[in-house]
Amino acid sequence: MTQIPAGWYPDPDPQAPEPKGQRYWDGQQWTEHVSPPPGQPVPGQLTAEQSTRGEAMPAQGYGAAPAYTPMAPYAGSAQVARATTPDGQELSGWWLRVVAYLIDGVIVGVISGIIAFPWMSDIVDSYVDFISATIDATESGSSTPSQTELLSDVAGSVLMVTLIGLAVSLVYNAAFLRWKAATPGKLALGLRIRLRERPGRLGWGTILKRWVSQFGYVLLSPIPVLGSVVGLYPLIDGLWPLWDSKRQALHDKVAATNVVKQRGDTWVPAA
Repeated sequence: MTQIPAGWYPDPDPQAPEPKGQRYWDGQQWTEHVSPPPGQPVPGQLTAEQSTRGEAMPAQGYGAAPAYTPMAPYAGSAQVARATTPDGQELSGWWLRVVAYLIDGVIVGVISGIIAFPWMSDIVDSYVDFISATIDATESGSSTPSQTELLSDVAGSVLMVTLIGLAVSLVYNAAFLRWKAATPGKLALGLRIRLRERPGRLGWGTILKRWVSQFGYVLLSPIPVLGSVVGLYPLIDGLWPLWDSKRQALHDKVAATNVVKQRGDTWVPAA
């Protein structure tokens, strides 16, 4: 099948009212972004000819419903009460993002735990031996084992577990964001990740910037002092959408993305 480039095409939705407008195709699927037919005046707005003649907007009677003004593509979102992208797609709420994050965290944790099981087993064995040696030393009155030696013994295994977890997280996020523009957790809740300024498929550069700015702090955690500071980053990053006007976390701002609500449209344009 010929690849159809992203852009605006005649709306293929059989239930769309006549005359049909246009719908945005992101290169893989139809999105929720629609616009009026080219040249058709927007209800409640003056046409170019009426504006030239200096006509005023028709008055509405008392109790009449206000004229509905559909949002044009890439228009500002101040016309709507709900938070949206600049072209009108509704943004996700904070709690939905949290639940999706927890679902993804469980999946990544299980996969990482299976792969890293040998090193995790070594860590557990080292701590069990340390506790047993400490109890024996206390009962016999001899010196207790050194915690410094324990940390030194498990350092290699901890590093391997950390690197495996990061690798699984990177592959998991990159693969699903490129394929579906969402991780399984977000897909389960009807969420997608998209560029804030325009719909379309996420590029590898955007995906990498988003992942590094969300999870890269883990690499700095072992550094003394600095590790304590960066440990606050995931908390601040996760809470940021609560007060941000664009509902972006810090990693969204770095990658210029938004988490949006999107239903699963299945229409496919003709090649």
